[in-house]
Amino acid sequence: MSSPDLRMVPVAAGAVIAAAIATAGHRTWWVFLAAISLCLGLLALLRGHVAVTIVALVTLTVAVTAGARQEALHHTGVGAVSEQRAMTTARVVITGDCRVVAAKGPRPQLAFLPARTVQVTTRGHTVSQRAAITLSGNDTDLLCHTAVGQHVEVTGRLAPVRPTDSQAGRIAVKNLTVLTQANWLDARVNHIRDALVQACRFSPQRQRALVPSLVVGDTAAVDSQMSEEFRATALTHLMAVSGANLASTMTLLWWSGSWLGLRRGWLRVMSVLGVVLFVLICRSEPSVMRAAAMGIVALSAAEVSFDRSAGIRSLAVAMTILAFADPWLVRSIGFWLSVAATAGILWWSTRWVKVMQWATQPVAMALVVPWAAQLATQPLVTSLSHSVSVTGLLANLAAAPFVGPATILGMSAAIAASLWVPLGVPAGWLAGWCVQPVLWIAHVGATAPAGQLQWPVTPLALGVLAGICLGLAWITPWVLRRWWATILALIGVVLASIIRPPVPGWPGEWQVVVCDVGQGSATLVNAGHGAAVLIDAGPESQPLHDCVADLHVNQIPLVVLSHYHADHVGGIDAVLTGFGVDQAIVSDLDSPVTTAKELQHRMSEHGIEVSRAAPGEIRTVGEATVEVLDSPLIEAEEAGSGESSKENDSSVLVRASSGGLRALVTGDIEPGGQQAAMRRHPDLGCDVLVMPHHGSARQDRRFWTATGARLAVASAGLDNSYGHPSAKALNLARELGMQTMRTDRDGSIAIHSSGDSLATRGTHGAMG
Repeated sequence: MSSPDLRMVPVAAGAVIAAAIATAGHRTWWVFLAAISLCLGLLALLRGHVAVTIVALVTLTVAVTAGARQEALHHTGVGAVSEQRAMTTARVVITGDCRVVAAKGPRPQLAFLPARTVQVTTRGHTVSQRAAITLSGNDTDLLCHTAVGQHVEVTGRLAPVRPTDSQAGRIAVKNLTVLTQANWLDARVNHIRDALVQACRFSPQRQRALVPSLVVGDTAAVDSQMSEEFRATALTHLMAVSGANLASTMTLLWWSGSWLGLRRGWLRVMSVLGVVLFVLICRSEPSVMRAAAMGIVALSAAEVSFDRSAGIRSLAVAMTILAFADPWLVRSIGFWLSVAATAGILWWSTRWVKVMQWATQPVAMALVVPWAAQLATQPLVTSLSHSVSVTGLLANLAAAPFVGPATILGMSAAIAASLWVPLGVPAGWLAGWCVQPVLWIAHVGATAPAGQLQWPVTPLALGVLAGICLGLAWITPWVLRRWWATILALIGVVLASIIRPPVPGWPGEWQVVVCDVGQGSATLVNAGHGAAVLIDAGPESQPLHDCVADLHVNQIPLVVLSHYHADHVGGIDAVLTGFGVDQAIVSDLDSPVTTAKELQHRMSEHGIEVSRAAPGEIRTVGEATVEVLDSPLIEAEEAGSGESSKENDSSVLVRASSGGLRALVTGDIEPGGQQAAMRRHPDLGCDVLVMPHHGSARQDRRFWTATGARLAVASAGLDNSYGHPSAKALNLARELGMQTMRTDRDGSIAIHSSGDSLATRGTHGAMG
């Protein structure tokens, strides 16, 4: 086996470092880097160090070109005008597909549409510049009924973006008018993509969603549950354009060309045309260009059986070209995931395949490629998801045989249907049934009891994880060389995904547990003998299910839902069956109306008695007592600042007790609601305060003082976009002498009272 050719690695390193520094938004940094590179290059040239000269020259070139583009984008033209944050009329060209972010809690549904400016007029001043920009707004019908290539005129407020972004600004759109239709090429690409959707129209809904997503990156029909299942099983690369898509498309072209009798030279020409076609159909967006580059690297390496010498060199060349062509790409986690996965496959696959002499090469490749990719990318993936996918290897191994046929059939369906829709329907229908096993695999893997293991995201923890991955890579050849060891390892992975490993010492003695459910809230109060009271249910079912299971709770006779925001009720399905829920107390305000009605209907279908919270009401369940302190009757014109504040201040304020420990669970009440609660119920005394609204900055000091709490707990998701818990809330707690804990860092938090002291324990190891 040849040694890896690492000569291009320093060149690639210099290019990506230069691109990252030049796009960081600090002019001094890239100018300094350019000067250092110039001096180093001249010195190396004088001393005859050719390799160092080349590295310095590439670094200098990328630093200067990327820095100049960064300056032009953010400090001239549209970028400069955006700092005024003024109303704007702009002529733009649509450059990508509309992306819709579903409503979550008080945040409304949002649509985002990439575009390129032609002309921008603000306060009588007109700027003509071609610059990337994002259109956004709540009106999805307005934004999403556009087509790539259309020239449109928009009116809205132009605002700046982060200095590291690859756009010049963002317009919050109020009005949009189509001026001209797309040119011939864009219209043809739009037609092919739409034709694929039409070719799949006779397939079940999830098949209709996955085939366009897998083949051309059209995720418009993918729902949040499907996204979560694919994320949990490390299959998200199948819901977007990836290098594997290009490899499958090239395989189809090579097979077709070979069948037609084309020689190798013509096959290479056809491959180049195929790459161009792939990029056009999947849109020439940065993520597609990255996928195409990595796919070409894999294909070129495949011709020499994934030889590390050629593969690593090709990867370094691709990184250098991408850093020069689109310097902002190196700031994307997707770029580094692609690089890591490709590098892992190139570095390990050849050796691992060769030691599996007991298996055929296709079987060996099917096993080692996903394993190499997972080991190489796991620290990066964990830094995003805060978990390790145990089922990822098995899911990718099981899904691999279906991805190639589905991609080939899907692309064939798109091209055929673009000529005549009925012509593409058979291939589209077959592609749908090719992805159906992938859907089953994702669903089963996501519901595995231990499919994901939570992992702390700290430099030390990620370093430990990286060390574990390297250790596994070191022992992998020994395992793969022996068929019986390989089978035992696969059985071990299956068992590990079924049996949840206990957290040492968890939960110990507990009276109240604030569950780690991400950006949401769910609190369990110990009622004794395996029973508990649940106050709110978090945004999703799986985290709540895991929390309940780890506490060995098997009965939840009473559920209290503070209000109907998704981050407080979205996970209720986890306990509706199998836990003996008899009664539910809900907010008096049925808003959002659709969510409230649907949830009440589902609970009634399960035989649960639903009652509205009444102030002064006390319920006793075993050793637990729940006291409703406040449940305001809020009218639409109250709570002053709009619907979200009205809904937040409608939260049921509950004081729950167990074994002498009192916890005040506050929902999302804001300062107005906190002040009203004090007026109506001055006695707010408790031991534990679950911070209002996940510890947002909107707090009333007198309310917190009135609680007299010794511990304040923030229930929030790690790195959430709201900034919860806020520094203001944490500082307020400390000023009042309260100990603080937070689920985003401490995990689920178990609290136990013994006399005058509170004992706390988090699943991530924190103790107090």
